[in-house]
Amino acid sequence: MTEALFAMDDVTVALRSNGRKMVTGVGLSVKPGEAFGVVGESGSGKTLLTRTVFGLQDDAELVSGRVRFDGQLLPEQGYARAARKLLGGRIGFVPQDPFSSLNPTMRVGKQITEALYLARGMPMGAQRTKARAIEVLGEVGIPEPELAFNQFPDQFSGGMRQRIVFAIALAQEPKLLIADEPTTALDAITQRRVIELMLGRCRSHGMALILISHNLELLRQSVDRIAVLYGGQLHNITHADDIGSRTVHPYTEALFECIPSKEKTLADIRAIPGEPVGAGFGTKGCAFASRCRYAEPICRETQLPLNGDQPGRFSACLLGRGADA
Repeated sequence: MTEALFAMDDVTVALRSNGRKMVTGVGLSVKPGEAFGVVGESGSGKTLLTRTVFGLQDDAELVSGRVRFDGQLLPEQGYARAARKLLGGRIGFVPQDPFSSLNPTMRVGKQITEALYLARGMPMGAQRTKARAIEVLGEVGIPEPELAFNQFPDQFSGGMRQRIVFAIALAQEPKLLIADEPTTALDAITQRRVIELMLGRCRSHGMALILISHNLELLRQSVDRIAVLYGGQLHNITHADDIGSRTVHPYTEALFECIPSKEKTLADIRAIPGEPVGAGFGTKGCAFASRCRYAEPICRETQLPLNGDQPGRFSACLLGRGADA
């Protein structure tokens, strides 16, 4: 069995200001070459978890649990600094907003050659560095990459800017790429193209991908496995093609029932009742219990199961729904 490239074990994230635990007991692992999705409604804790684990969230910290990358356990002391050192080299990061991710005063080529220098030590002014930067721009589908090398970010559309951000991350030749809602500002066609670029890199270079999104259908069509968060709790890890074809956690099931499709009638599409619960619910009881059609008293009172042994599938349902996977 292939060893995980990246793994979290019982990770809890809390706010620095008051110590409130926002995301609790998360355990998941990603293998080399695997496309792994993280989904949840806005406020579920998915972005907070990911940014904190990779040392990017100044107002939150990892207060318990372990994180392992490429066979090494990240230290408890100085954790955020150690995590940030991995970024821009062995770990690439594609943020949500391509408009604010690029320096508007710096030419595109210089931003890529700077990444090549920082990650791989290639001299910024060298011809081979420029050639590699132009090559990467071509790889991500930028038309006329030699011309684009000397242009500024505001000369490109949103979709092209996101490709440039992706090019900067790929220039570093990461083993793992984290993409945090990378298609939010893009139209549906451009979304699909950007996702296909990332998936193509997974297949051709064995790069692992963690794709964070609120769009379950986008992930279902794109990744190998999906982790589902709600209320700061890990509710489900499932293979993407299991959703809609076998029993999954009730929250995952409810999310899927919200998605329109050619196969569904209007009666098949159901909104989730009640108000969403944000991150910070804790681990006593299921955060989804107040909105779940199957909920029983035990769901509000019992400690939520944890994904301790990291199987390929996991359901935290206290009633066992999806747990036989």
